[in-house]
Amino acid sequence: MRVWLAVLGSILLASPIRPAAAQAAPAAQPAPAVDKAKSKVAKRYVDAGLAAQSTGDYDTAITFYGKAYQLVAHPVLLFNMAQAHRLSGRIDEALKLYAQYLEQAPNGAQAQTARDLIAEEKARRAEAARALEATRKADEDRKTEVARVEQARRDREAAQARVTKPEDASAPVVEETVEVARPGAGRTLRLLGITTGAVGVVGLAVGIGYGVHGSSLSSEVSKRYDPEKVKAGDRANTLQAVGLVTGGVLVVAGAALYWRGWARDRHERVTVTPLVTDHGAGLAIAGWLP
Repeated sequence: MRVWLAVLGSILLASPIRPAAAQAAPAAQPAPAVDKAKSKVAKRYVDAGLAAQSTGDYDTAITFYGKAYQLVAHPVLLFNMAQAHRLSGRIDEALKLYAQYLEQAPNGAQAQTARDLIAEEKARRAEAARALEATRKADEDRKTEVARVEQARRDREAAQARVTKPEDASAPVVEETVEVARPGAGRTLRLLGITTGAVGVVGLAVGIGYGVHGSSLSSEVSKRYDPEKVKAGDRANTLQAVGLVTGGVLVVAGAALYWRGWARDRHERVTVTPLVTDHGAGLAIAGWLP
């Protein structure tokens, strides 16, 4: 990118050669000098922006790129600003600038890279939204199950309150038995957790693979500079970050879902039956005790 912009600066600084006979009026001669002066200043801004970006000072780089764009509105400066915003974590601003770059230079040298980065960010956001929706659905299921169990508890207490001593006390009386079925949503949560975690592991593996590929390209570029390998290395680094972040989020979400399912299945229910005889009264308890 630094070499490409250096070439751009050379092109901007080059002034057209006009034969003396072709000049229509002396008053029109200062115009090329003004363009040349703007180009020189713009190139200095671009160089300063590249230097700032190489040290991680992305805000300063964006400022210099913006000043250069005000002087020479070249689309590649929009791409540079988008890259600086993306590297600094301001993804929304980066996506807007990538889109502006594609509007002005749909067939530009960085057009495919801009499209790939936009597509990757959209895919990452869609995956995060799906994981969030799965977590929300699991939480709703948990609340529904808790409400059902609570209602069953209230019904059981109401049934126990209706127990009365029978007229014929010689025979044991067994009142209505209230049973609460074991929750069955735990298995669903565990399966969902395993699936989510597996997708996360795949994402981590993809991120690690791109990281190894990016390191290999970096070693090759350090020996011999190749713009295509530099571009491929940037793409590999981006995919590495997307894979690791997405994979990590999905693994954590899968573990949380699995734990919730496991914890839910641990809550067994006990059947309590009141007994009344002529010799006394008591309770019959059946089921899994905690």
